[in-house]
Amino acid sequence: MSSRKEILKLLAVNTVLWSVMALYSPFMGAFYAKQGITNAQIGMLSAIGPLAALFIQPFWGIISDKIGKRRNVLIFVVFGSSLAILTYRIHSGFVFFLVSTVLLTSFSTAIIPLCDAIVTNLTKKNNVNFAFIRIGGTVGYAITVFIIGILVKQNIERIFLFGCSGFLLLMFFLLLLPNDQIPKKERAKFHTKEKIFKNYQIRFVLLFAFLLQLGLTFCGTYYGVYVIKLGYGASILGISSCISALSEIPVLLLINKLMKKFGAVNILAFSVAMVSLRLILAASGVLPLMLMSQLLQSVTYMTCYYSCVMFISENAAEGKLSQGQSMLAMVQTGLGSTLGSLLGGTMTEHFGIRPSFFVLAAVIAVISVLNFFMLRIDGKRRRTQKADILQV
Repeated sequence: MSSRKEILKLLAVNTVLWSVMALYSPFMGAFYAKQGITNAQIGMLSAIGPLAALFIQPFWGIISDKIGKRRNVLIFVVFGSSLAILTYRIHSGFVFFLVSTVLLTSFSTAIIPLCDAIVTNLTKKNNVNFAFIRIGGTVGYAITVFIIGILVKQNIERIFLFGCSGFLLLMFFLLLLPNDQIPKKERAKFHTKEKIFKNYQIRFVLLFAFLLQLGLTFCGTYYGVYVIKLGYGASILGISSCISALSEIPVLLLINKLMKKFGAVNILAFSVAMVSLRLILAASGVLPLMLMSQLLQSVTYMTCYYSCVMFISENAAEGKLSQGQSMLAMVQTGLGSTLGSLLGGTMTEHFGIRPSFFVLAAVIAVISVLNFFMLRIDGKRRRTQKADILQV
């Protein structure tokens, strides 16, 4: 198999993967709202995914390592998702949606991590920039979510049939990839007492990552609900998600240069500030400003994702890289996303959706500023101590 054919297959798989996610996930909040589910209940349903990612997804990772064939495990997980997503059409009501969400997320939360493991491994073997492959996913997501927003305008329940079909299509594309065998080496030493990170800035980075995920989860969960409550249809959600996805492309093209010039921590701090602005614009209730908030996906989600991954890969202690990435997942996907969903549900029930956007934006802004100054003060103190030691 030539390198060019391999690249095209990776591009196709990543494009289809993110296109499938666009078939249903951006419209779940709107679907729940149309079914009469309360804001607090929507928060609970949205929190199940992060909890599944924290507790169930590692199980699929262990199975994948033991079997040694990631592709086969991934195909099984995708097939399970195709069946689970259809359960939403069996009955309506919070309890039934709760069961369906548990079933779906038990499989679906493992799809992206397992697929990323395969794709990144193959990009390294073929000496391909992963950002180029990821652009395919971004474009696929943008086009798909725009089209689906139009198709489900009259009947939003169609997203589940589209989702099932998409998962089955993804299975076919996964068969194009080689069934890579995982070597039995480089096992992490989880029980050692050595430090996971060699850079003191990690605690500040993790707090930035938590704040980012808190804001992004709240916005992702309640933006769609707010749009529906304002009287707009699913087509506006499709346009919003399309704008959001397309905004990532310039960042993916420039991210390596930005990292070299500003550094991961500074980019991360800037991203948190942009999350607060994004929440404020989303809460405006003015459609052009709300759509503008979706443009900030580029300097919130994508910059956060890339900065965190690069910082940990560069500052994890030897043999501790997977533990470092696991800690990031616990803070973001686990704590940040869960709290963003549950706290968001409670806040919107007590204050309403619009005021909750403003309150959360203010809280994130204040804590992030304090974290940034503490980072600077701590860095200055450490440099002073180091200079004193050198003088002695």
